[in-house]
Amino acid sequence: MAKKIDVLFVNPDSSVKAYQGLAAVFSAIEPPTWSLLLAESCRSKGYEVAILDCDAERLTIEQSLRRIEELKPRLIVFAVYGQNPNSGTTSMIGALSLAKAIKEYSSDAPICFVGSHTSALPMEVLGYDCVDIVLLNEGVYALHNLLKSNLKEGDLSSINGIGFKKSGPGGFKIPTLNAPRVLFRKIEWILIYLAMPGIYCHLRKSP
Repeated sequence: MAKKIDVLFVNPDSSVKAYQGLAAVFSAIEPPTWSLLLAESCRSKGYEVAILDCDAERLTIEQSLRRIEELKPRLIVFAVYGQNPNSGTTSMIGALSLAKAIKEYSSDAPICFVGSHTSALPMEVLGYDCVDIVLLNEGVYALHNLLKSNLKEGDLSSINGIGFKKSGPGGFKIPTLNAPRVLFRKIEWILIYLAMPGIYCHLRKSP
């Protein structure tokens, strides 16, 4: 029997909409670096992971939906990054198109976004109807905590470093950002000071 997928990382394809006819020849295909890093991080914690690389396989929306339906993940994470600093924004075109289609297809899995654009504008991204959760910054520890949870509002409200939609009056969903994760605990600060006093001073002076 196939193992249940805890989290599916999606690398979206924005090439056709962003570059139109040029996409067939001049649109580069990057390795899904951040999907790979996040996937291995989750795998090391014992979670079952998968990656859907729509960009490399040049999957259509319909083909992507069929793949997702076959995998039936608990959580779908769009890792919207790129080697070019602007790629996080350009890739939002394909990511949002597929996320909307997933919601219309009636998938029960929550949809989460992480990436440079999301970190810069988390409330804007969370404002889309097709986005349920956002991860702030790289989101590694927040993602681990998400997978430990039941992915429901009661648990989400206690997870640092994420944004989610809180139930409001009349059933309205209110985009909400939780506090960021504490970067270092007291003991970690002590270890940094003992090993690298120069870096310690720099970090303590940073806002």
